[in-house]
Amino acid sequence: MERKREMRDNRIQSMVLVAVFAAITYLGIQVFRIPMPAAVGTPFVHFGHVFVVMGIFLIGGKRGAVSGSIGLVVFDLLNGFVQDIPQVFLETVFKCLVIGALFAVLKKRAGKDVRKEFRAVFVCTVLYGLLNIVIEFVMGIVKMLFLGSNFAAAVAGSAVSIAATVINVVFLIAVILVIYLPVKRLYARAVGEM
Repeated sequence: MERKREMRDNRIQSMVLVAVFAAITYLGIQVFRIPMPAAVGTPFVHFGHVFVVMGIFLIGGKRGAVSGSIGLVVFDLLNGFVQDIPQVFLETVFKCLVIGALFAVLKKRAGKDVRKEFRAVFVCTVLYGLLNIVIEFVMGIVKMLFLGSNFAAAVAGSAVSIAATVINVVFLIAVILVIYLPVKRLYARAVGEM
């Protein structure tokens, strides 16, 4: 009986954490965004990916995929980016599962060594950013081809627009490196682990 209650409590805690990270991800885009010029889309600098990546690191790749997808999709739904939802959903799930699996392996290898764990955070954040750049570049080309551009124009248009994604990736890496350790400590205290 006690085991059933503990399992139920763990499931409830897991759902609450996913909901909290989804809400924080949504707010990270809704509250803080700086528009940037681009040939494709309407990009802006925001904290959304910061909280998606923190979700991966703190609650795992699978739950991070759920919370990140929910947060980003709700933002798109409420802000007129409905056409982007399928891409955002699929790329977020993909990036979260890949980075979550890699981080789990690297964190396990790091053991209690905080420096190795921090290196794993850096590597995984950079990889998340690189995946984001590649996916956005390719999808920019695909979107422009669907809109009738020839291939050369689509590549050029996507290349011009990718600068906004690169700026977001640099922002993501810088913020994660500053906040990871303090947020991890706060999270561990709040959730009761470490």
